Amino acid sequence: MSLLTSFNAGVSGLQASQAGINTSAHNLANTKTTGYSRQENILRDTYYNNIRVTSRGIQQIGYGTTVATVRQIRDIFLDKEYRYEVSRQSFYDRQVITAEEIEDILGEMEGVEFQYSMDDIWESLQMLSMDPQSITNRELFISNAESFLKSAIDVYQTLLNYQINLNTEIQSQVDKINSIGEQIYDLNYRIRMAEASGLENANDYRDARNQLMDELAELTYYTYNEDQRGNVLIFIGNAPLVTDVSSYHMGVERIKFEEYNPTTGQYEVTRVSEMYEVVWKDNGYRDVYDMEEAYSTARKTDTGSLLGILTARGNAYANYTDIPVKPEKEDYTNAAGVFDETAYDLAMNKYEDDLKVFNNTTGVSILTRIEAQFDRLIHGIVTMINDAFCPNIEQTLNGVSGVDAKGNTVTLNGKYKILDVVNCPIGTDDPATLGTEVFSRKSVDRYQVITWQSATRAQVYGTDENGNQIPLAQEIENPDGTFTYKLYVYNEEDPDDLNTCYSLMCLEINPKLAEDYALLPVKLNPLLGEQDGYAMQVIEKLLSQWTMEDFAILDPNNETSYSINNYYRFMVTELGAQGDTWKSILANQEKLVEGVEDKRQQVMGVSSEEELVSLLKFQHAYNAASRYITVIDSMLEHLIMRLG
Repeated sequence: MSLLTSFNAGVSGLQASQAGINTSAHNLANTKTTGYSRQENILRDTYYNNIRVTSRGIQQIGYGTTVATVRQIRDIFLDKEYRYEVSRQSFYDRQVITAEEIEDILGEMEGVEFQYSMDDIWESLQMLSMDPQSITNRELFISNAESFLKSAIDVYQTLLNYQINLNTEIQSQVDKINSIGEQIYDLNYRIRMAEASGLENANDYRDARNQLMDELAELTYYTYNEDQRGNVLIFIGNAPLVTDVSSYHMGVERIKFEEYNPTTGQYEVTRVSEMYEVVWKDNGYRDVYDMEEAYSTARKTDTGSLLGILTARGNAYANYTDIPVKPEKEDYTNAAGVFDETAYDLAMNKYEDDLKVFNNTTGVSILTRIEAQFDRLIHGIVTMINDAFCPNIEQTLNGVSGVDAKGNTVTLNGKYKILDVVNCPIGTDDPATLGTEVFSRKSVDRYQVITWQSATRAQVYGTDENGNQIPLAQEIENPDGTFTYKLYVYNEEDPDDLNTCYSLMCLEINPKLAEDYALLPVKLNPLLGEQDGYAMQVIEKLLSQWTMEDFAILDPNNETSYSINNYYRFMVTELGAQGDTWKSILANQEKLVEGVEDKRQQVMGVSSEEELVSLLKFQHAYNAASRYITVIDSMLEHLIMRLG
């Protein structure tokens, strides 16, 4: 090795030390920059020149050192762990927020505000039972019933409005995901161009891209990998968000509900919801998320705030028909005690299918579950009160004919629910009106009244639960000695047509009853042998039913039945318990995220003290290289001067 060659080692030392100083200074300048990763110089030997090859080895002359690369100090496994955990944190944060919003809608944690309206109608029933003859008591009962229904509708409508209002947040998050995807695609291009020569790493661009990927993880869970050219490829499910050739986009559409049309053999849109669903716009895929299956930690579907919002919101407005009801064996046993096992098994199979759907849709969303449970409460109270004042009996009718309110001829064949004209109470008005319900469906009357005329008595008879013969139609003797008969056939609720159901958004106080309180059926039916008595037993039975524990089952997965007050109380308590569970999960996730982030910062974070030490180290190295060059220069000068 010559003295002239030795200069190479010194110069390369100066250059390497200067590069180290620059890198440490860059780290120090970005100490508080969010998402910045500490950088480090990787050195390597420049090259060697072989001067002699012997049997014992090779004699080489080294030409110094050079900076091979300036690398980011990151741990890709910690990055992936952080993004998964922060994604779960965002999901459960949305569940907690939604649960708290519902608690506010219900009044407060104990649901006191709505509970007041339930207490009022109960108290007015008690007063009515003490003196049903009092016009004041009847007016109070109907007034409290109207107030109860209005409060219930207000609560339910507010829940529905909250679902709709989430559209704004869904749109905002979709726009943000699209924006992040576009920025990552742009950074992919910049990194690819900067690193194409292979001479440097685009570390600052990579930091910006990593920061965007951290933000994206809060919005939605995704998988990713980096190709050989430096592009990060991002997938949500199986669908691409960012590839090396494009950034793809999500969009929102109003949810469409379809039904199969056997005539055309195709699915047709039956209605369009006001709620948004998230779909892919331009990558060939349709739905971004599968909303027909319950979220699962194992499948990593309890992740991301966007999916958290969609899960908490649900895909549709819910009502009591969405909660499956387990069939009772008694309903499949006839009067002779014969059990129809085949029909019962079919009903059980349908119930199990419906329960599975519930657990994957309505039951998963805290909003739709509360909507369905609340609507079931109101449905139960409303039908219980209506059935008390207008009791029905089930009878088999064969060939009974008459005309309906529109003058159409109707022939009845089969099993029907009809008004029990013998045991039903009647109004205090002069015509002694019967069959007046308290709560009405807006589009459907309680009964289809089938009427026929006869010059002689033409009563239709059936049997009561004891096997005794009873008249089924109301008999009216006309002034001319003829008879008019009215058969009150109950218009059944059809779960496939909500307008036929006693569901909150279809209910109103019976307009006829609101105009004339005398129509409230509180008097004894004359067919029972009393002309002026009051149906005390009807109201007492209603009060007894109010406190019975078999009012309704809150959760189809749990067969515990509750009374009316306990149903509502446990509904609110269950909401609070679910919220507490999510808060516990959220608190745990926050600790996990904090722990992983601490580990990440230990690897990628900049310590000002360490960087200052590095600056001193590289400064000393620079000085050493300078002195080395000075010594070589002195030696060359000495040799030249002496030899000269």
